[in-house]
Amino acid sequence: MIVKKAKYTLFVLAAFWAFLLLPDMIYGLINENYRAGFDVKSIAISLVLITLLLLSRTPKLNILALMFLGYAQVSQLMYFHYFGGFYSAFDIVLMMAETQDALIGFVDALPFMAVPFCVSMAFYLIAHIAYKKYQSQVFTLPYISILFVLILTLPFLQSIRSATSQKFQPNIAHSSMKNGLYSLSFFSARQLKTAVGLRKELPNYQPYLIAKTQPQDANVVVLMGESLNYDNLGLFGYERPTTPDLLPYTNDKNFFYLPALSSAVSTRVSLALFFNTVYEPDNTAHISKMDTSLFKLAKQSGYSTHYITTQKNAGGLSYSFSLGDIDTWKEDKDLNSYNSTYDDRLLLELKSMNLDFEKPQFVTLHMRSAHVPYIDNYPKDQETYPVEGQPFEKYMVNSYDNSVLYTQKVIADIYAYFKDSGKPTYIFFTPDHGELMGKDGRFGHNSVDIDMARVPFMFYGVNLKQDKIQNLKDELGCMPNHYLISLQIAKVLGYEITNPNVEKGMYYLNGTDVFGEAGFMKYDLAGVQQATCPEFAQ
Repeated sequence: MIVKKAKYTLFVLAAFWAFLLLPDMIYGLINENYRAGFDVKSIAISLVLITLLLLSRTPKLNILALMFLGYAQVSQLMYFHYFGGFYSAFDIVLMMAETQDALIGFVDALPFMAVPFCVSMAFYLIAHIAYKKYQSQVFTLPYISILFVLILTLPFLQSIRSATSQKFQPNIAHSSMKNGLYSLSFFSARQLKTAVGLRKELPNYQPYLIAKTQPQDANVVVLMGESLNYDNLGLFGYERPTTPDLLPYTNDKNFFYLPALSSAVSTRVSLALFFNTVYEPDNTAHISKMDTSLFKLAKQSGYSTHYITTQKNAGGLSYSFSLGDIDTWKEDKDLNSYNSTYDDRLLLELKSMNLDFEKPQFVTLHMRSAHVPYIDNYPKDQETYPVEGQPFEKYMVNSYDNSVLYTQKVIADIYAYFKDSGKPTYIFFTPDHGELMGKDGRFGHNSVDIDMARVPFMFYGVNLKQDKIQNLKDELGCMPNHYLISLQIAKVLGYEITNPNVEKGMYYLNGTDVFGEAGFMKYDLAGVQQATCPEFAQ
């Protein structure tokens, strides 16, 4: 009897695990741009959850939970197939606000979403039928249902307490089921808090206007730095020579550099705003549409698109990247074959790809070397400023400056590589946000403060005509922000973006939530420029 029960338990458990894991894997074989479902920690937690479901002595509740998980999975897979990304809680809000249009669009596109629907539903039905048939013949444990319900509803309970959506945004490394669970949980919690007056309704903005122009006959490279302020760059007047490899470029007429401002003080928020060319701090509709995503614009203009990063949580940081429009995706775990753990792997990986630069390429290289703890992100044999045995402030500044030295060397090496490509190339560099190094006794970032948004901007034009470089410099002005830089990249890609919501001269710095729920500030760019630009006049 026990052996028979064990056999049925393992059979149903296998069906459950297959339902959880295989749809993502199979769909990934069908859609090469789908990279979800392979995060080990996420998989382990999900397997525990669905195993507890099997062991719970609440068959009716278990059936409902299985249906809910099935809906979470299939809806995310279908959404990804159509939009090239997972839906968030805010996408659900927008769909509810435009129910008729959403339903018409869904019905129209339904035939094209048959593949992910069939893949997911096949394994759901296997799990459902297996459980229904053998539920009375599997092992169960008392009180397990309490633990199961707690884990299943934990995202909802956490959402109730959370002031921001950051933790609950889709992660492209996590399974479709988990992303669906988190999005639906945060949506439910947000609607509840809105109903009782604890959350504001989402604002409405006019849609951006997008005009197709002629893309430049050139490759485009975006170097996205990490936690870099211009105060610690020798190039910008810092007392320490922290940019020796970039200084020679100051004599190159194709190179210029400017102080700039980031869109946010948090990496994932800044990336979402920058790579989607977003002006407002809480424009949920525009981010959800991703119609001004730089990757999408590049793809529409005939570019091959590539994203290479050394960031540790690439999936969580880049959920809004229009993943379906990225041809090559390489993150930290894909770069383990090199005899290095640092940012030099970005160029090593790029070289290994043997791209044909005679064809238009849009390349994003996302760095990590100035990320805390700074000491972990540069080779120790290249350490210039001592960190061992130093007091806190000295340790922080020295380790940070060492990371800056390494960052600028990586940038210079990338410049040298493209200099030999033989093709006109626009190379834009800016970090995601700044980093305070003891100013007024403060370190780090994440507070909504203009000082934490101060970042360097650098441009190097390879084989470009001088008038194009000068025109770019003139349009950016003496101190651009991420929004203005992103607009210029879009122009190079062949798109003129007009935002009817722009208030002339006024811009926003967002906090740690991409939809403005963790605070943001409005600032007068001209005022910041007036106080800053004379100091860095070139």
